[in-house]
Amino acid sequence: MRRPRLKSLLLSCILLGQLMLPVSGVFASSIDVRPLLIDVAMQARESETQTITLRSEYPTRKAVLYATVNEISLDSFGDIKEFVTPVMSDRTNTVTSWLEITRGRLEVNPGETLEVPLTIKVHPYAEPGVYHAFIGMVEASKRHVAEAIAMAGDADGVLLKIVITDQRKDSMRISRFSIDRFVTGDDSKQISVEVENTGDLPSAPSGEIIFYDTRGVEVDSAFIESLDAINPGETAVIEAIVPLSSTLGRYKANVALSYGGGQRAMLQDTTYFYMVPWSILLMLIGAIVVVSLVIALLLRRALAERHDSEDGDEVTMYIKDGHDPEPKDHDIDLKKNSS
Repeated sequence: MRRPRLKSLLLSCILLGQLMLPVSGVFASSIDVRPLLIDVAMQARESETQTITLRSEYPTRKAVLYATVNEISLDSFGDIKEFVTPVMSDRTNTVTSWLEITRGRLEVNPGETLEVPLTIKVHPYAEPGVYHAFIGMVEASKRHVAEAIAMAGDADGVLLKIVITDQRKDSMRISRFSIDRFVTGDDSKQISVEVENTGDLPSAPSGEIIFYDTRGVEVDSAFIESLDAINPGETAVIEAIVPLSSTLGRYKANVALSYGGGQRAMLQDTTYFYMVPWSILLMLIGAIVVVSLVIALLLRRALAERHDSEDGDEVTMYIKDGHDPEPKDHDIDLKKNSS
């Protein structure tokens, strides 16, 4: 009774060994994926095609693979920290929506090579930055199985790094800088600075207005700032108040605004105005009125005296006896007239 059992046990071991040998021989080989890293620098609206090469190292059987695309995040050492759930919506900051690769079944014959094109089309309004994705080449019987294996981090593939350079520009200009020509009181101390964003980035300019007297000496300043960022193509008005006290005189106002991100740019403009307080203005008006009245009275008096002197003057005439045979043009010939 013991021999049959021993014989059956030996047969089972031999059979199990025969079944395991081909299996171990099969899984000793794999698919070689190249390159390991694709590193590209691109701009919005650009596109290019890269090639992923698959080489089968299986000696006898055909390999069946599926390409998977996942956005990933890296740690400080450059290792994959997390696989992000695929999002294929056409967004400005979704790298997976920029990638085109076949979703069909990939077959690689034993010892052969297969080239798989990967097309990168950057979104027209892609946000500048660094984006990472993992292009998995997963052996599986079905696509959903391959995607699950890739999400678990157990797949071979290519690490993709895309650097989107920032080509947008900061550009602004002062289209109007105005102060009332004559500042007579608090109601007329309003300052208006109209700024237009002619660039591609929103920006909130800020700076100061410096006031100088007629000698070029700085007498005061006022800080100004845009409360909200000015979007590209839009115009905003920044307001301030003249800080000068009630002092009569002519002044120059110089506005200097800075804007932009890392590299700040400057805007400058200049205008002139007069400080004429109401108290001084009324005194001047009163003085002008008084002087005008005095001048008018003096002129009236001078004209009256002249009129009186003209009425009192007499013209003296001299009459000469006899007849002048050769009278002059200014002589009056009475005899001739009487005849």
